[in-house]
Amino acid sequence: MITKQEFLDHMADLYGKDQDFLSLYKTFKSISKIKDKAQLKELFELTKMDKKKRLLYRHSLAAYGREFTPLQLDQYLSTIEYAISNME
Repeated sequence: MITKQEFLDHMADLYGKDQDFLSLYKTFKSISKIKDKAQLKELFELTKMDKKKRLLYRHSLAAYGREFTPLQLDQYLSTIEYAISNME
């Protein structure tokens, strides 16, 4: 299992040390607990979206009250990818 510090270091390597990744660590932990392979596959498919699809996804999230900047969405998708790629 990836430790909190390992996660924070990984995200800092990707996005810089001046970011706050604590809320993303909670997301990381939640994803790491998912056992349903279909749900994990759906989440992983999100990480493969191109720029246009990411914009559409951001708009659909905003319609439900979850607004992300492009950077926040990139960080969220990186968290998904890192969690799934490090599952035991």
